[in-house]
Amino acid sequence: MSHNSDKRRPIAFTDLLRKRRIFLIVCIVPATVLTAIVSLIMPYTYGAASSLMPPEQRGGGGLAALLQSAAPGISIPFGDNKGQIVPAEVITSNSLAQRIIDSLHLDKRSEFAKLSPEIRLRDVRKSIEVEMKRLSGVVYINCVVSTGWLPDEKEKQETAKLAADMTNTAVAGLDAMLREKNVSTARKTREFIERVIAVNSAERDSIYSEIERFQKENKIIGLEEQTKAIVESAVDIGSQLAKMQVELKVARQFYQPGSPVIQQYEQQLASLAQQYDKTQSGGLTSSDKFSIPLEKVPALTRRYLNLQRDLKIAEQVNAYLQTQKLQESIQEERDVPVVQVLDIARVPSERESPKRLIMIIVAFFVSAGVSVLWIIFMEAFRGNSLNTADIAEAKQNVNT
Repeated sequence: MSHNSDKRRPIAFTDLLRKRRIFLIVCIVPATVLTAIVSLIMPYTYGAASSLMPPEQRGGGGLAALLQSAAPGISIPFGDNKGQIVPAEVITSNSLAQRIIDSLHLDKRSEFAKLSPEIRLRDVRKSIEVEMKRLSGVVYINCVVSTGWLPDEKEKQETAKLAADMTNTAVAGLDAMLREKNVSTARKTREFIERVIAVNSAERDSIYSEIERFQKENKIIGLEEQTKAIVESAVDIGSQLAKMQVELKVARQFYQPGSPVIQQYEQQLASLAQQYDKTQSGGLTSSDKFSIPLEKVPALTRRYLNLQRDLKIAEQVNAYLQTQKLQESIQEERDVPVVQVLDIARVPSERESPKRLIMIIVAFFVSAGVSVLWIIFMEAFRGNSLNTADIAEAKQNVNT
């Protein structure tokens, strides 16, 4: 009995579908046809994509690089950042969307004219899709635009062209935004460098004044040359003094202490000793304005070298800042593309949606499944001979 029942189940289900075939046709065909009609009159969506090359990785340079090398742990707020990847939020920003609206005069097009500025801006911003490939670094910008209901061929072509125009305008607007940012950064950096140059120039002038005052107070023209001349003079007079002392000792061996020869030697020795003392204390005569006491030379040398060091540092910093100022001025006046376009957006020949064939197939199977389930439910409600196994087998057939 059970074996015969198993054989009758598929036959009973098939008979049931055959019995209700009119109902199935009435449900499936209209749903499928209606889906096909809807796919014909619903808005057509077109998308146009453009790809951007990954940014060039450039080494940092300029003032930031110098300070970073001096202090690696410090983050410098300025420098060459042209190698950074553009965030997706910049591409989908309101600023870029407004550039697209202004450039293409979207506020005058029929599909956008009736919208408020806020909604128009929101719709344009949402139509921009961004995809970034992290491995290759390529950035894809895709603008998706839809027609109205029941579009004609002209509207389809205009919408497809608008999608390409919006994508290319987005790329151009992005390039303009980045160039404006670079110019603004260069201008701010130049202004900052000019302020630093002004401070450094004031410090350099102060060092010049300090050196001038130091030279006047200490009778210095060229410390090294003056010291060398004084030492040579002291050595020469000291040599003569030592020689005269030896001659005096020899003369005392042959002459009496009060003799004219001894007196002459003693006078010459006293004169040389006086000259030697003057070279030590600074100046052979009272009118000598450029002799330096030898006992002050070490301190004066240290002070003078410190001033010269500070002056050289200030001059080198000023020369470097002037170079950086020139570079930033050039960058401020440059007008070269920042965004490197790999592929421009072209007018799409195929729509992105609706996918008519997929919609019809999905509508057919969904309507067929719902119709079969409805038939099973109605037969069970009427108390006909479909048992639980029949229903399970019917569901399995529907799923298959």
